[in-house]
Amino acid sequence: MKAIVIDQPGGPASLKLHEKPDLQPAPGMLTIDVAYAGVGYFEVLLSRGEFTSVFPMPLTPGLEVSGYVRAIGEGVEGFYVGQPVASMTLHHLNGFASMANVRPDLTVPLDQLGADLDLATAAASIVNLTTAYLAIKNVYRMRTGDDILVHAAVGGLGSFLGQVAKHLGAGKVLGTVGSSQKVKLAASFGYDELFVRSDFVEQTLKATGRKGVHAVFDPVGGTMRKQSLEVLRPLGQLVVVGNASGEQDVSHSFNEIWFSNRQLAGFTLGGYSDSNPVETGKAAREALSMLARKEIHAEIHGVYPLENAAEALALLEEKNTVGKLVLQI
Repeated sequence: MKAIVIDQPGGPASLKLHEKPDLQPAPGMLTIDVAYAGVGYFEVLLSRGEFTSVFPMPLTPGLEVSGYVRAIGEGVEGFYVGQPVASMTLHHLNGFASMANVRPDLTVPLDQLGADLDLATAAASIVNLTTAYLAIKNVYRMRTGDDILVHAAVGGLGSFLGQVAKHLGAGKVLGTVGSSQKVKLAASFGYDELFVRSDFVEQTLKATGRKGVHAVFDPVGGTMRKQSLEVLRPLGQLVVVGNASGEQDVSHSFNEIWFSNRQLAGFTLGGYSDSNPVETGKAAREALSMLARKEIHAEIHGVYPLENAAEALALLEEKNTVGKLVLQI
């Protein structure tokens, strides 16, 4: 089998293509022949060595894959060899490879969604769409008519947060982007209005009649996280879903949270899936079913062969993409 390996930190240039022994399924696992692997900003941070305490090197990156069931481990039911599937490898990584061992409870049979969904779209979507679905529905528990703000609104995660919120009945859906060129993409991702993030506080307050929003979803981090509290209504919630900026964490007074009647929540799909795998898999199936029924859509910015994985990460590092990149194995 072929696999991308990172031996030491060095950014996208550190990704190298290796030959490795073919996989066999362990008991309770599935082995799949990978057709596509999703590429996200997490892999950029991983290549820089920002998570070596959790993911020691050498490693093969990749959180999400699609392909066909190759072999079924002892005790696994509900799948058949040759079945098209999408799966989340998450903390186990190893998605940038021609074969992957995956957990059945985090694997979605694509022929059971009630409508067609191609393998490339499934690989590009399963992690970010499931994150968006759970963050809006289970973490924030959005009510019909709630106004929300999403940072990095047309990125891999943000492009789904806006659409899922609008589909589930949000009121105003606002978002921030890094450049004025991306503002015109608002409607295609469910947003009523997009702002360049440098002036988002004033723009958000203006768009809501100075009332603010009910929730902010922040996958960016850094100073924007603290600024986001300024646009929340009383009892509004800031939902932290990433740190794509790579900036140092920001501190904040809990007493100020108390006195201002605002709320904080955090959500990471990998951690949640460790303790709640069945619920995570169920959410993934529901979210991909929405996509298959064309209630929302996925934006694929580009498809790259596995051996060009470094090029895909370098493009993401420039922060000038819309939607998701995928590798074709």
